[in-house]
Amino acid sequence: MPKKQKTRKTQPKKKGASRPPVVVVLGHIDHGKTSLLDYIRKARVAQGESGGITQSIGAYVWESPDDSARKITFIDTPGHAAFSKMRQRGASVADIAILVVAADDGVKPQTVEAIAHAKAADVPLVVALNKMDIAPKGAVVKVKGQLVKEGVGPEDQGGKVPVVAVSAKTGDGVDELLEVVGLMADLLELKSNPAANLKAVVIESSLSPRQGPLATIVVKEGTLKVGTRVFADRVDGKVKALTDDVGSRLSKVEPGFPVQVLGFSDVPPVGSLVASEGLEKPQPEAAAPVQSRKEDLNIVLRTDTEGSLEAVSSAISALEVEDKKANLLLKGVGSIGDSDVRLAATASGLILGFNVPVISSAAKLADDFGVGVRSFTIIYELLEAVEKLLAGVHALEEEKKPPEAEVLKVFTLHSGDVVGGVKVLNGKFKYRDRIKVLRDDEEVHQGRIRGLRVGKDDVSKIGPGKEAGILIKPAFEFKKGDRLVIDSS
Repeated sequence: MPKKQKTRKTQPKKKGASRPPVVVVLGHIDHGKTSLLDYIRKARVAQGESGGITQSIGAYVWESPDDSARKITFIDTPGHAAFSKMRQRGASVADIAILVVAADDGVKPQTVEAIAHAKAADVPLVVALNKMDIAPKGAVVKVKGQLVKEGVGPEDQGGKVPVVAVSAKTGDGVDELLEVVGLMADLLELKSNPAANLKAVVIESSLSPRQGPLATIVVKEGTLKVGTRVFADRVDGKVKALTDDVGSRLSKVEPGFPVQVLGFSDVPPVGSLVASEGLEKPQPEAAAPVQSRKEDLNIVLRTDTEGSLEAVSSAISALEVEDKKANLLLKGVGSIGDSDVRLAATASGLILGFNVPVISSAAKLADDFGVGVRSFTIIYELLEAVEKLLAGVHALEEEKKPPEAEVLKVFTLHSGDVVGGVKVLNGKFKYRDRIKVLRDDEEVHQGRIRGLRVGKDDVSKIGPGKEAGILIKPAFEFKKGDRLVIDSS
């Protein structure tokens, strides 16, 4: 049974109703944080992330399958070093931190960093010693020794931190981990007042092309309701819709629970406090004029989320090669558009994107103006490209790849034909194109596109980032995860 941790003994009991604990999951890259949550919530999140790296924060609710009615809110934070600030903000809204350490790899630099964030946020730790299914003999003793050196004392060695051996692959130890987290939450006696003024924290935010600004928040105090007037930093709004982690619409959200909010007038900053009363709409500050040295590298940066924007822009700003630095002319959330190209052209700069598409008119304009544009899906590849550019090496040449799409869903028509619901990863797919179907990197079929449909409309072609239904001839039974590649031979 976990012991009550010293950092929490001095805190007074909170008045109000009991609420679920908010648990942040921290750790080094590729140690299995998302895979562990994936097992807990029985979803396949880990398989759908670029390069196997979690690159945005998500919040999810676990409910006990027994009669205890226990619920736990989990925050999944990224593991790459550039996302330090996002992890720090994740810990700052949490009651408990699970530190995931791979038993076959041990304590790494980002493990140490995660420990520091949890300590700074005064959050008690439980260690999930993951990958026990492949851990070599003696790994547990070795890793516990490494943890002690970093000031994390396991309970069985006289310390205060529970260490639970688990396998996210087999599920061994996961029930025990959840039990330990539940016991720690009981000891903390977590309470919040649903009738108090609203207090919530933005965990992630993004700009949806269809819905507009979206924000994932965790409610700390009070109750958030549809129709509530809200403020977050310099952004205001009125809640139009509340959606939980499984896509259900809600009328209200009480303390301890995460929710996606539709209704902000703009994308709220990650980590900002959300309140509903006693605040006036802040006036935006005038932007400081851009000043750059002639030898600097001028960049327009676009990312998929506010959290990614902060992390990527900070990492770029920290780079320096032979006294040359990158100057961010503009940074923002959303697709790369015409105005970005014009700004980059005026400043003799270039455009970098992270997990965002380049709209077709902007791509054409960039060709006309001779502006370099490239969007990346892996952060360290983007940073490597910037370093090369600072060193005078042209690094925006796109690798010549054939157009490629991934099957996200499979549908069977009344006629018996199987349609692949795909997302185009790069290039364009056109009616009557010849394609190869790859499964686990092996070619399993060849055919020709005989139907392309977006929604209810038949189309002749689709481009990068677009989703569509594809029917091919000869017929083929697609599976989720199949890759379609244009056969140019």
